Amino acid sequence: MIRKPIIISFLTASVVYFSQIQIKVLDAENQKPIPYAKLILKDKDYYINAEENGTATLGQEEKISEIQSYGYENLKVDKNQNIYFLKPKYLEIDEVHIIRPKLSKTFTMGKIAKEGTFFGANNTIWMVGKEFRNTISAEPLFIKSLSFYSRLNARKSATIKVNIYYHENGIPGDLYKSVIVTCIKNKKLTKHIFSKPFLFPKEGIIVAFEWILNKENSYQKVMILNGEQQDMKAHDPLIGSVTEYPKNIIIGNFSGENWQFINGSQNPCRGIGNIGIELELTN
Repeated sequence: MIRKPIIISFLTASVVYFSQIQIKVLDAENQKPIPYAKLILKDKDYYINAEENGTATLGQEEKISEIQSYGYENLKVDKNQNIYFLKPKYLEIDEVHIIRPKLSKTFTMGKIAKEGTFFGANNTIWMVGKEFRNTISAEPLFIKSLSFYSRLNARKSATIKVNIYYHENGIPGDLYKSVIVTCIKNKKLTKHIFSKPFLFPKEGIIVAFEWILNKENSYQKVMILNGEQQDMKAHDPLIGSVTEYPKNIIIGNFSGENWQFINGSQNPCRGIGNIGIELELTN
């Protein structure tokens, strides 16, 4: 009688283990892991991210349709594999005009606040951002760093993807740059310094936060839904907001294999703040 529950427990754990599929995403040229690659799933309204070491665990019912990562060509997946290789993306440039930063002046753009509400991600796949225009200087400007306030509920550290898009009629256009930023628990202000200052486009930019949905960032929390207590999966970090008008928050929802964006400037709900981002620029 004592052994029976142990055997059942072992069999149950074995079924769960063998129902999962372990995969890895590697660089096709150097075979190094690609961290946080996005795995688009067939017939699902969500995606998952690989871990920092390029690995991911899929449920038996989860099938990959496409793999995406900044700096690599999108990979369409026709059959299941344990290892996937992404090819680096190289851009063909016909003509290059080099503008070097003078680094003689420093400017700030945007706003952050110590207190306020925070944006986060539960099971909903979304992106939140803010638009920026150059109203500071007539000469070219270069982005040196970005800062924002963050909060972690469960993890000692958590990563988030910061996407910088070309501004196109109030919503994100082509992706200009993407970086992975690490937030540390009890360190409220997160600042990312870019390795080299890069040009602030004339048309402006949209800076957006995309949550990385993997085991490294996830945790369970209890919420009250429809009067009932439910366990839900959430993801660190939370990103701080600011109260300011006019509201120029950008909301992105993931649909199929693409993002759909709307500009929240006409949002009548004044309770929702703007995302809090501060850019440091130089001439």
